[in-house]
Amino acid sequence: MSESAVVSQTSSEDSPTITAIIGGGNSFEAIFRMVQEDTLGRFRMSILGVADINPNAPGMRYARDIGIELVTTDYRKLYEIPDLSLLIELTGSDDVRDEIERTRPRHVRLIDHFGARLFWELHQAEEAIIDQRTEMRERMQAERDWIIQIFDTIPDEVVVIDTDMIIQQANASYLKKNEVTLEQIHGRYCYDVRQIVRGDCQVALDNCPFVEAVTEKKEKNLVRKHFDEQGYPQYTAIVGAPLMDSEGNVTGMIEMTRDITQRILLEEELKATEVQLQQFLDMAPLATYVKNRQGQYVEANPATCELLGRTKAEIIGKTDREILPKETADILREGDREVLNKGKPVTIASEVRLNGKRVSLATTKFPVIGTNGKVTATVGLSDDETARKRTERELERTREYLQSILDSSYVVIITTDLEGRIVSFNRGAQHSLGYSSDEIIGEPVDALFRSPEEREPLVRRVQQGGTVNDHEGMMVRKNGTEVPVSMTLSQLTDSRGEPMGTVEISRDISQRKALMNQVVQSERLIAVGRLAAGVAHEINNPLAAIAEVTGYLEDLRSGIIEVDKEELEHELHEGLSTISAQVKRCSSITHRLLGFARKGEARVEVTDVNAALEEILPFLEKEARMANVQIYRDYPPEIPQVSIEEVQLEEVLINLITNSIQAMTERGGGNIWITASQEDGKVILAVRDDGPGIDEAVQDCLFDPFVSTKPPGHGTGLGLSICYGIMKQYDGEIRVESEPRNGATFEVVLRIHQQIGKSSNKN
Repeated sequence: MSESAVVSQTSSEDSPTITAIIGGGNSFEAIFRMVQEDTLGRFRMSILGVADINPNAPGMRYARDIGIELVTTDYRKLYEIPDLSLLIELTGSDDVRDEIERTRPRHVRLIDHFGARLFWELHQAEEAIIDQRTEMRERMQAERDWIIQIFDTIPDEVVVIDTDMIIQQANASYLKKNEVTLEQIHGRYCYDVRQIVRGDCQVALDNCPFVEAVTEKKEKNLVRKHFDEQGYPQYTAIVGAPLMDSEGNVTGMIEMTRDITQRILLEEELKATEVQLQQFLDMAPLATYVKNRQGQYVEANPATCELLGRTKAEIIGKTDREILPKETADILREGDREVLNKGKPVTIASEVRLNGKRVSLATTKFPVIGTNGKVTATVGLSDDETARKRTERELERTREYLQSILDSSYVVIITTDLEGRIVSFNRGAQHSLGYSSDEIIGEPVDALFRSPEEREPLVRRVQQGGTVNDHEGMMVRKNGTEVPVSMTLSQLTDSRGEPMGTVEISRDISQRKALMNQVVQSERLIAVGRLAAGVAHEINNPLAAIAEVTGYLEDLRSGIIEVDKEELEHELHEGLSTISAQVKRCSSITHRLLGFARKGEARVEVTDVNAALEEILPFLEKEARMANVQIYRDYPPEIPQVSIEEVQLEEVLINLITNSIQAMTERGGGNIWITASQEDGKVILAVRDDGPGIDEAVQDCLFDPFVSTKPPGHGTGLGLSICYGIMKQYDGEIRVESEPRNGATFEVVLRIHQQIGKSSNKN
């Protein structure tokens, strides 16, 4: 007969305590032998199971060797032993003990490692008494001291009460947590002693463990709730067990108290979380369901019920084939087996017929892993995409329609994403720039511009909520040739108003540029005509001097004026010198005038600003004096050289100064100040007057073609537009500041030429 069989033999009249042990170390073998040798006969235990996380622990091997019925690594399986009455925990771990206390069936008693150790020590004490009777008193005292030491190491509160409810003993944990000494409580009624952890008790309490433990000789387990001084709820687990003498008479009660507030609060949190999860399932817009390994629904939210056209009661516990046609059921079961076998999520797109309609489903299925590491169920999330797919088809048709419209346009239309990469490239763009859609989509749009850095501030302006209209730039064809364009840039946004890129609409303005050059030349000739009066006056002076000297020389020749030969030669020499000088002066004036009127392409040259001003101001000052306008030269003698063709700079300055003179003519005169300054590597030339100023409404479009502040018939409205075009050609700026009746200031901003020394390029 096996050792297990010997232990398990019982009489039908006196059934043993069905026992299981948690912890398969050496302690198990010792406990088992105590039962086998009938050392613990009065407890009449029958050990039917043992558990330890280490299957090779000494006790686990011993249990298998002697034929224990249940040997497992999962102690929860011990709960399944029929008629289980007692668990003995030998792991030595407080966490394991607490977990067992929380999960054990309420009818099953627990002796944890502290109690077991006490149990063991009592056994050792009995053996010592038998083996060494001669040293009984000394050994008993030693054992008693050792027991008291063990008693004091128990972390739970332990108190011993006699049958009169008078405290006889308490362990160190009880004394410390209740802030008392043994002397203060010994001999006092238990209900008279302050109980901090468990809360003060009353003898009349219905759930006092003393009643059952002492009067009924039963163990009493209860959880008590009370409120601390701050009003927060506190929970304690209390176990009361009777103490009996050898004759079975009750001598008192031992009571253990444990603070389980955190555990209870965690359980309440867990319950609240479960409620929230259930609410999440119920409120989730997606069909969310759980199937067990047999394919039966164990959970289905309202969206699932609506999708399947069934009530929850009709779904739970049923498989797909039990509630749906076979064809539909087979589609809905797709992926279940793969998730169960591989333990990995799967995504499935399917078309099914539900409730008489074709439905497009996007489903994700993933596993539920049990504590044993195996897949126990499948969770499914199904989204009805029927409406979305219908919308996508409509959007695709709309997209094709819009693309057809874009492709039918001959202007360049390009869209980009937020990174500046080309998303669409219409046929007009393909025709104008020579790229096919396939080879350019996805490439940076900057590659299509001669100066990519020119586009950056435009994009920033658009990103900040602004717009770019009719900006002139230069794009580059695939073959490397350049094409001037007028570009409009706008931001693309999605349905929520979030930016998603830009759209650029560009028009080839080659012909317009050619026409504008003709207009510029015409305007230049108009400016020449405007200077004619000043030029005529300038030429009249040397002509008058020539006429006077010629008359004097004629008088000398005819003898009207009598002089000797030597004096005659001197007078002739002086007169001819004067005539020659005045002729050169006339030649210089006409040369400057012709140079200004001559048409030329924009060339980047190094221009001496002071020389350019000195070239034009003599003409303009005479016109200004006739209009009672005073021009003040408030600029340094050496202004840094700038990168622009001199004749172009002169044209801009003549236009600005002439406009100021004309603006002040109607009011009878005024003042003009010409200043120059430097800032950030640029020269700023300013023409400021104290004339009537410019209305704010006009300032916004002042540089547009055919916009004029002059009365009808007194201007073409092209002057400032031409000035603006010239400054853009040379990467410069022209800007205006003005208030009505407070004059106007026009600023011309040009880059300083980065070169040592000066040079002037004049025609």
